[in-house]
Amino acid sequence: MQNITRIYALSKRNVILRYKNSIVGFLWGFFKPLLYLLIFIIVFSKISSVDNYALYATSGLVFWFFFANVTNQSIASIISSAGIIKSLNIPVIFFPLSEIISELFNLILMLAIFMIAMHWFGLVYSFKLLLIVPAVLLFSLFTLGLTLILCSLNVFFRDIGILWTTLQPALFYLTPIAYPESLITNHYSMVVKCNPIYYFIKLSRNIISEPTYPSGDLWIQCLVLAGVSFMLGYFIFNKLKNQFISSI
Repeated sequence: MQNITRIYALSKRNVILRYKNSIVGFLWGFFKPLLYLLIFIIVFSKISSVDNYALYATSGLVFWFFFANVTNQSIASIISSAGIIKSLNIPVIFFPLSEIISELFNLILMLAIFMIAMHWFGLVYSFKLLLIVPAVLLFSLFTLGLTLILCSLNVFFRDIGILWTTLQPALFYLTPIAYPESLITNHYSMVVKCNPIYYFIKLSRNIISEPTYPSGDLWIQCLVLAGVSFMLGYFIFNKLKNQFISSI
């Protein structure tokens, strides 16, 4: 119970600090995907074969920004909390974990807004939308695993943060968010499918913007990716955590 209270307090602190002295607060998190959506509609909608491009792009953008925000904010979570880690007996894993929980709060609010707004762009309300809950949990588990790897390595190699910031735009355009999969030629298809984010975006898009249910194979692929990412991330984090205090 005490650990849950600590995680809650850290997550609440993250949300408060993120929007401190901000006039519109949470709405900045809504405006950014909206701005990207408007740009994509202008640039890509004319060459897209997707019938409802706004819904198609939004279903990918919301989840991409969740992933990008969590990794960007968590990568330095241990270093930025060095004072707390050295003075209080708090499990170090709580710091990246609290980042993902606070960003989940933002994702839930953003999804609620977009679910209402996207009804005018063709979103069909059905029980299938409830599948977004396990999809979010799987994506969160995958993101947490990657976050644990990045923030652990960043303690010892501060270039990791810069490298990740550099690689992220490439990862974004390697994922079919702004453009439909039909534009990917066979030559590059395997390259795109080697990107694990592709499967989670495809899962969320299948739930939100497509009439069919996600296939069992897609669920299994996402489950395996989430499990492997978390286990690998937790293993690396657990292996290095005893050296954090001497390195921060």
